[in-house]
Amino acid sequence: MRNKTRFILSVVLIIPMAAAFFLGSGPANSGGPASPGGIDLSSYPEIGDEEMGQLLWALKIADQPLDDFSNMEAMNQEGMTAYRYFIAFSTYFLATEQYHKLPACSEIIQPRIDGFIQKMIQKPVWEFWAEVSKGVRNLEPYLNKPYPSNRDPVIKENIMYSGHVGHMIGLYETLYRDMKWDEPGSIVFKWDENEKYVYDNHSLQKVMYDQMKYSKDHCVPCEPNACFPECNQHPVLSFILYDHAHGASLSEVKEDFLDFFLKNNMIDPRNHETAALFLVKQEITLRQNDPRFGNLIDVLTVPAVKLRLLSLTSASANGWTGSMMHAWQPEYIERHYPFQKEHHYKIMQDGEAELKRDFFEPRLYYGFFSILASEVGDLEVRDTLIKKADEMYGPSWNGGYFSYPFDRDIKCVPLTGQLLALARANPKYGLWKMHNEPFSDEHFNSPKVTGLHFPAVLLKRAIYDPEKKALIITATPGEQKSGKTTFSIDNLNPKSSYALYVDDGPAMEYSGDRSVIVTIDIGERRDIVLIEKG
Repeated sequence: MRNKTRFILSVVLIIPMAAAFFLGSGPANSGGPASPGGIDLSSYPEIGDEEMGQLLWALKIADQPLDDFSNMEAMNQEGMTAYRYFIAFSTYFLATEQYHKLPACSEIIQPRIDGFIQKMIQKPVWEFWAEVSKGVRNLEPYLNKPYPSNRDPVIKENIMYSGHVGHMIGLYETLYRDMKWDEPGSIVFKWDENEKYVYDNHSLQKVMYDQMKYSKDHCVPCEPNACFPECNQHPVLSFILYDHAHGASLSEVKEDFLDFFLKNNMIDPRNHETAALFLVKQEITLRQNDPRFGNLIDVLTVPAVKLRLLSLTSASANGWTGSMMHAWQPEYIERHYPFQKEHHYKIMQDGEAELKRDFFEPRLYYGFFSILASEVGDLEVRDTLIKKADEMYGPSWNGGYFSYPFDRDIKCVPLTGQLLALARANPKYGLWKMHNEPFSDEHFNSPKVTGLHFPAVLLKRAIYDPEKKALIITATPGEQKSGKTTFSIDNLNPKSSYALYVDDGPAMEYSGDRSVIVTIDIGERRDIVLIEKG
């Protein structure tokens, strides 16, 4: 029940002349959910409390200097704790919040996604490739490292890095229509003053496309000789976004990749489990039903799998591949998901949920499988897994931030929290919609929130509904616990009239203007609705 408070709503009509209007004092909504202007707020998503805490944490890290990699600690740059995965999935989390919860306010998240892209191309993120490009002995038929070193991190293979760079830029362009990364020389991989590898988004996408299109197998390796089902999802999604932004047709290559995927049973039709990888030279798909590397390691892996000492099934692999592939092959993934859920997810006697132990990625499987559950709309599974993950990892609140510890003992790393943040934020078909229904021309010409003093005041949603011609805003106290706050609503049609509501208070009506400034008391939650009357 809300306490009765007095509030002042000031609307300053800016164009063509300035004037101030005030709503008289009245009670804040105290009879259940507000319905300003008759709008049912429950039909619009908003950012939850822990989700907001994780959003603030991601924004804080995005604001760190480019050479500051604190709060994203990595055990090494070869495995899944590497900087590139933390940065990429932090970006996917921010993009999801932008698209689904804050589409009518870009200024909070846009500079942070841009900052993560800049961070992604810093040398500490990609210099690992100079060594890994020589080969990984365990993956080669003769257990050797037969390749010369290559310092250019995107020209060949390394799709576990380049795919994310392209995907991040694609999201940035479709979310904001800011084409800064298309400019020649905008992407520079600087080894030292004398050695630089210069690209832009066009040349980056072409390099990835050519490898997928013209290689024999139509997949792009991560390490030399090894194609992973997870990593190849990101260039496909990158091509889809590039086509939306440029009217191109790069994404047609996804049909070639799908042929490769199905032909080589990258999700095994017998047990519905995602394969570990495809070995190019050996032409072998490494999976539970065929645990061979095609080299001497087989004398260990084959009997270990048969004796159940080792399992090649993985909730992480299912979750990562499934959630991202669902964005372009939803029916295919939904056929496999029930079997994957049955195999990995179980309810214990105490009523809690847990996942079967993951040999390959024990630090991330709750996060990845939770993202998949959210994407296919199994929100009960998503929520029970997040609850269990919180009990296991012990996230904490600190100054408004909700974050997960870096604790090797409990197998929690910085990426753990970012995956769970994406799972919290993502609605049913959330990734599919973000990649297949990009913002339209109408979106960029619709009313927008600007100038909000975030995080002094927290914006839980800013959504424009074109059918109802209504802008829905929900703000709550952040660092500012009392007093007034001011923000602007821009992109109004000066030929139309509007009604502005705060909570269940009376409407302020006005017309003839392109922008208004709103001032509200922020001692508690405020639901604000602007409706175009015609």
